Amino acid sequence: MNRNNILFVVLISIVAFMSCKQKNTEARYSITGNIQNAGKQKLILQELKFENGANVTLDTITLNEDGKFNFSFLAKEEGLYRLAIENEYENGFEILLINDENNIQVNADPNNYESYTIKGSKGSEALNQFLKAYRIKDESFFATVDKLQGLQKTNGDPATIDQTQKEQFLKITDINNFIQKSLTENDNPIVIQYILGVSLRSMETSQVLAYAKAAAEKTKSALLAKFVATLTNQIQTNTTSTPLSIGQPAPEIAMSDATGKIITLSSLKGQYVLVDFWASWCGPCRAENPNVVSVFEKYKNKKFTVLGVSLDDNKADWQAAIIADKLNWQHISDLKKWESTVISTYQFSGIPYNVLIDTNGIIIAKELRGQALQDKLASILK
Repeated sequence: MNRNNILFVVLISIVAFMSCKQKNTEARYSITGNIQNAGKQKLILQELKFENGANVTLDTITLNEDGKFNFSFLAKEEGLYRLAIENEYENGFEILLINDENNIQVNADPNNYESYTIKGSKGSEALNQFLKAYRIKDESFFATVDKLQGLQKTNGDPATIDQTQKEQFLKITDINNFIQKSLTENDNPIVIQYILGVSLRSMETSQVLAYAKAAAEKTKSALLAKFVATLTNQIQTNTTSTPLSIGQPAPEIAMSDATGKIITLSSLKGQYVLVDFWASWCGPCRAENPNVVSVFEKYKNKKFTVLGVSLDDNKADWQAAIIADKLNWQHISDLKKWESTVISTYQFSGIPYNVLIDTNGIIIAKELRGQALQDKLASILK
């Protein structure tokens, strides 16, 4: 398959989830612009739904010599659309649009695809800005994959193979860091869902689900909530539920900090992490906090940190407790109290509760309090 097209293939699995922002009445939208150097080819406008396994073609026009075009259509909801030249898709020519505004302008040249511009739609601009940057990283990654496969097939120099494997790892890490940054920076649910769908190519499904839950909570989007529900069902269908135990990889956590930035547990990999589940309203938690502060201050320079995950539902109380108890580490919360998604993920029914994770993200201890916490850390962080 042409790698220029692979994002569109991924899109099939994304748009199947979509039920976008509903409006009370139909509104008219126009997409106008100029497609240079396209001759008298046919330009297609499609709505990407896939409920019935196919795109919905809204209109097709034959371009004039000057390349100008004008599409007009009615819609009740914000959705995802695709402009493509017939017979040019296999060469990678497509432009994705979101009808978040009524008048959108597009200018493009099939001979210089990356030079296309979009005006009048912040969502479309954000989506295509992401795509342009992602394609560069994606192509670089696959170039390294091809290089590595070639070396392995020809029994290449082991040192070169080792170095290329390291390059591959660094490039996939760079892609995932870029995805995480893009999820934090964007607030349009369709843009976020597209990014989440693309992330399934390079991330574990459980990690994508954690990001999706955080984004759904941040945006209060029914679209993203549906995505979360569908992805959760897929994971449950494909896995057997087992008790969370020592020796297992720690499930991903992705939640917002007080500023709205999404923080992930996996971003702390390479350190020993005490994931501390607590709340400002929990008396035993507050009583245990001085002990946690003590070990944090003692071992913070020895590849050890704490990630505070709060079951608060009041942001002001949560923040006040952090300051009062001098909890000088990263803190996250979905502010949903006992409805928090981490409760079922980490299978606990009361707080304080914690898990200790090693530098590879593996759970090595649970429910450490008081002297037990001190002793455990002393044994591994000598």
